[in-house]
Amino acid sequence: MFSVSELDLKDNGQKLRLDAFLSNKLSHQETSRARLQSTIKQGRVLVNGTVLTKASYAVKVGDTVECSVLPPPPLRADPEDIDLDIVYEDDDVIVINKGADMVMHPAPGHTSGTMVNALLHHCGLESIELDGNDTGSLVADRDEDQGGVSLMPASSSGSQNVIRPGIVHRLDKGTTGLVVIAKTDVAHASLSAQFKDRTVNRTYLSLTLGVPTPSKARIRTNIGRDFRDRKKMAAFEYACTRGKSAASNYTVLETLASGTAALVSWKLETGRTHQIRVHAKHIRHPLFGDDTYGGSVSSATRVIGQGKSARIAQVHKLVQVLNNRPALHAQTLGFEHPTRPNKERLVFSCDPPEDFALVLQSLRHEL
Repeated sequence: MFSVSELDLKDNGQKLRLDAFLSNKLSHQETSRARLQSTIKQGRVLVNGTVLTKASYAVKVGDTVECSVLPPPPLRADPEDIDLDIVYEDDDVIVINKGADMVMHPAPGHTSGTMVNALLHHCGLESIELDGNDTGSLVADRDEDQGGVSLMPASSSGSQNVIRPGIVHRLDKGTTGLVVIAKTDVAHASLSAQFKDRTVNRTYLSLTLGVPTPSKARIRTNIGRDFRDRKKMAAFEYACTRGKSAASNYTVLETLASGTAALVSWKLETGRTHQIRVHAKHIRHPLFGDDTYGGSVSSATRVIGQGKSARIAQVHKLVQVLNNRPALHAQTLGFEHPTRPNKERLVFSCDPPEDFALVLQSLRHEL
């Protein structure tokens, strides 16, 4: 249940539609405005205890709103013979070096070509139907370390040895690098607990516009849905009522292109959606190529190009090399093996892909 406050109206120009109010209050959910409008039309919203079916109703201070959002439609995932760069595999886990442009799991309008499709084929599993509530891309603000997608129904016998690959954390579509997949229920539970307890070690490499100062620092904010664009996340004051707490530690490894760019390492304490990209924007040094969070080609040409036509032309080429994706790579991943004795720790590392390396080399050599 939500109550309409003066602040709600003030933030939205004193007049606020019911669907817009719910969209703001459910900003921690990836619920489309269209689904909220359908929810209202189907009588699943109460205002002051009375069913309202008009999405355009203007809420007033003191109104109480109850809502039971329509569930997202189910999705089907089929096995697909897609190459996976498998770094390590045993009976419990698979560690994969994810390539650019591979989506982790199905979402509306994107039901094929995902890592889930590839894993179904790799593990010899049949097609599955995924409830929208089981997919991280559909669930309200599912963090990057809360993947939660199981590729096979739980065994009715309760066996702990059934192969059941599960996504326990995620990388954005354009982010490359290491992810771990659980193959059994036991492994899934262990890895999920490790991510929750923040004992999984992860480091990322990025290229930033400008050089962050100081050269080593901890960023601590809240991160939540951007009210102006629900497809984006935004940084808010730490410990405020908006979003969830997020902490990132960065170190400048190398200054590039005469101080107009930098190679930066990141270590995460939390795994919020788009965390590094949001924090990079927050410190005013967005990631190279990150059009969503301030690292667009126009920003890159302004910062790195320095008004020189030759440099500007080269920056344009480098953005195209990355195919307009953020220069972000999950370089290392360390976790306790789910079943081995003495809590054996596995640590993996992989170099950035060729496009990232080419851009880095160009920036090192002044373009």
